Amino acid sequence: MIIVIKTRNKNQLLIKAVSVLSLIVMFSLYYNHMSNKFETQNKKLVNTLDQTIVKKKVDKSINLEKTIYKESVIIVNLLEQRHIQSIKVIKDKLYIICDFTTDIEPLLIRYGVAAMIKNSNKNIKIAIDLKTIVENKYDA
Repeated sequence: MIIVIKTRNKNQLLIKAVSVLSLIVMFSLYYNHMSNKFETQNKKLVNTLDQTIVKKKVDKSINLEKTIYKESVIIVNLLEQRHIQSIKVIKDKLYIICDFTTDIEPLLIRYGVAAMIKNSNKNIKIAIDLKTIVENKYDA
């Protein structure tokens, strides 16, 4: 009977160590590469989302502005244009100044308590909250 005793060769041990180290280095480089790639993709996605959010806000503000403008045109038509002295939007109110002889009944029917009215000897001052105008338009 022959018994063979194998001793570990230093070359084999060195080859195994180098191969394990190369695997570890390769996986770490791959991990770094993929994390950088995902980070750049994430930044691009965030930028596009920010741009779409800004665009939606701008579109919404334009729609609100158009709504308020259309409503002010309706108010001018209700009160008859020749009686209107001025229309202004200040903060969150639409201010209308019209002649003292103006019939404001259609405006009272349309807005009710939301229209704040102040009579003076020279003119009538009407203040309408823009919030109610916008809410009425989006409910309808």
